[in-house]
Amino acid sequence: MSTSKKINKFPYAHVKIIWEDIQQTNEAWIDQEDILKKDVAICSDTGFIYKKTKDKLWLFTSYSYDTENNLTVGGLTVFPVKTIKKIEKI
Repeated sequence: MSTSKKINKFPYAHVKIIWEDIQQTNEAWIDQEDILKKDVAICSDTGFIYKKTKDKLWLFTSYSYDTENNLTVGGLTVFPVKTIKKIEKI
């Protein structure tokens, strides 16, 4: 007889998120003509969407179930939705 419990269908979408982040220059000093050449950083994360609202998106990268079939997640990141450029399903 198996001691493992049945795990319900996983309800969280596996996605890749492309998002914008602030970027700071490494230089101590920067010439005026170079200021506007700097831009935001374009970043990428993959994981599972736990929840998305109008303002925020919660993304986790790993998960497990305990012996009672309760979900535990790791690598949780909360994104302001305004920073997200694109969401692609994996």
